[in-house]
Order: sequence, then structure tokens, then C-alpha cells
Amino acid sequence: MKHINLVVFILLISLSCTDQESEGVSEGFLVSDDFQSYSLDKDTPKVRFSQVIESIELVRLEETSNSLLSNFYGIEANTNHLVFTSGKELDVFVFSQNGDFGRKINRKGSGPEEYEDITDLWLAGDTLFIHSRDQKKVVRYDLEGNFIEADRLPNLTGHIYSYKRGYAMEMSYYPINDTSFYRYAVFNQQLEPVAMYLPVEKLIPKGLDFSNNSISTYKEGLLFHRMMNDTVYYLRDEKFTPLVHFDFGEYWYWKEAREVNSDLMRLIQASEDIWSATMLMDDKYIWVFPVVGIGKKNASFLIERVTGLVRYVDMQKSSEGDYLGNALGWDNGKMIFIAQSTDLAELLSELSEDQINFRQGTTLEEIESSENPVLMWVKFNDF
Repeated sequence: MKHINLVVFILLISLSCTDQESEGVSEGFLVSDDFQSYSLDKDTPKVRFSQVIESIELVRLEETSNSLLSNFYGIEANTNHLVFTSGKELDVFVFSQNGDFGRKINRKGSGPEEYEDITDLWLAGDTLFIHSRDQKKVVRYDLEGNFIEADRLPNLTGHIYSYKRGYAMEMSYYPINDTSFYRYAVFNQQLEPVAMYLPVEKLIPKGLDFSNNSISTYKEGLLFHRMMNDTVYYLRDEKFTPLVHFDFGEYWYWKEAREVNSDLMRLIQASEDIWSATMLMDDKYIWVFPVVGIGKKNASFLIERVTGLVRYVDMQKSSEGDYLGNALGWDNGKMIFIAQSTDLAELLSELSEDQINFRQGTTLEEIESSENPVLMWVKFNDF
């Protein structure tokens, strides 16, 4: 089967929940997990990235002959480590929380303990999970790169994440049991389907795969947010419900009935509408990056969940070019961004000294002299 491979960057992250109204307290804020819809207007006046920052903590990524980094494909964090992929060689890099280089893992290959591609990567404690879509396989390693176990999946899947000793899957138009077409499914430890959600009403002639994992952890469950979709779903226990809706108004590409087919890229390239979005959500904020066309520069929406207030955040450098940083995920109430070391001076010049912190082992001089990107833990100010 041929695939339309659409490369859209970003990764996702975590937190904790109750049953019916599921309310969580975050720094004095009471946030309900009842369904909410947020109006996201592309005509909203923009604010600079620096204007939404309360404080920023910088972490350099140690540069050695074995840790030269290029493209950055999301990040996973546990108590002691930062883990991510970079480059085209399917390397997995392990750094300490202070940015010290630990090791580079590469088990690329077609053997039973290897992976041919990295479609999804996540951590559970100190166990590294790698989903290889081409092999229909999930491989587990320790953080030394030693093989633990592999699961052979019964079917192709768009994206996947651990759930209750089995897996939750975003099916991306692939069939379950060769006949059933659903958006999402849950498989048990024996890799048998035990729940299927949102039937697909109209199939497309080819597979449609995106690079970013559409499943992320949230409290004691999982969030599902497919590309080309304006609704986030929440799976907790045996309940699967809509949690968040993004209302892009007249700028939503799918407000009209449109075909999803091999002409999609050509059509959206010519459009100024929002055809997709990626989102990162914790118990206080939601970061939404709308996708317009292909490679076009857009601002991001920052939603404060308790008030419903929205800021339209301009991440672009003052000179024409790239962004000041790209959002990777949440970590204990702060959002992790990655930035090029050469772009850092512009952002820091817009902040006061008391807003800027350096994690142990990191200095501004070391960041500016390195070719590796820098990580930023950003705490947003209250609206």
C-alpha cells in the first residue's frame, strides 16, 4: 500500500485524573475536565513570545563528537533523563536532566531485536519504547540500549502508545482485523482489540500517515488528537469522550465538505485556511499550533483553560526566517521548547535578568559557542 507521508513536527506529554467531573488543582487554579470549546481566531492581534513568559530555564545539550544534533523529533523526560531522536540515522540520544551527554543508541536493522524505522518513541520509567510502523512492531530497550522485549502488532497502525498493559492506537485509516475501520482502538496484552472508537464513514484510496504521535498522556488516561481534526478525545478507564474542541471559525479548511485524497497537498498548499493543528495540553494550559499550507509561518494559540482566555503568540524572529523556538511538550507545569543557540540572544534581549535561569552545568557562553540546539523550560505568566 502506498502512503502519503506528511511530515509535521511535534511530540506530546503528561499528568493525573478522577472520574465524573474530574477536577485538578494547579497552583491555585481549578480546572474542570468537562467538555470545552475554544474560539481560536487567526485575526486575533499577536503578542510576542517574550510577553507570555514569566520565567525561563535554559539547558545546553553537551556537544561531543558523538552528540552532534540536527533535526529534533520530540522529547521524552523522566526523573533523570532526556531522550529524543535526531538526524536521519535513527539515532536515539540520552542526556541527563542537566544536559550532559549520556549515550547514543542505534539498533537499526531488520533483526528481531532491531527497528527499521522510528514512528513513535516514548518512555515508561527507564524503559524505552520504539514503534516501527514498517515492521508492525514495538520494541523495548533499557536506557543503555539493551533489548528487553518486542511485540509484533496484528495490523498496521498510524500511531501507538502504552495503555493498561496493552496499547492504544490511532488507526490512520488502516483496518482492524482487516475489515473494521475505526479512528482509534485499544488492544489488550494479548494484542486483541477490546475497544474501538469513532467509525470511519468514508475511506480514502491510500494510507495517510503523519509523523507526530497523535496520542499523549494526560492524568491517568490518554488524549487523542488526529491531524486534520479539531477535537481532542479523552480515554480514561473505559470511557472515551470529547474533551476539547478548537473552533477556527471561517478559517477551518474542513468547514466545507472536502475530499481526503492524493490531491490534498496540492489543494492545501494553495489555501490560506487552517487544515490541521497540533496541540500540547496540561492541566492549566493548551498550546495549539495551527497548520496553514506547507511550511508557512504561523503563530500559536496559548489557551488558559480555567478562564478560556486565548493569546495568539508570535514565535517568529524579528528578521525574516525561522522561529525563536519550537514547542515539544509539558514537564511539571512548564513547556519545553527547543531553539537554535544562534537565536537565543534575540529572545533573552526581550526578557529581564530575573526571568532567566540556567540549569546546573549550563552557561550562556557554552550555549552560544555550541552548534547544538538549546532546551528551554518556560513558565507562562497568568493572563
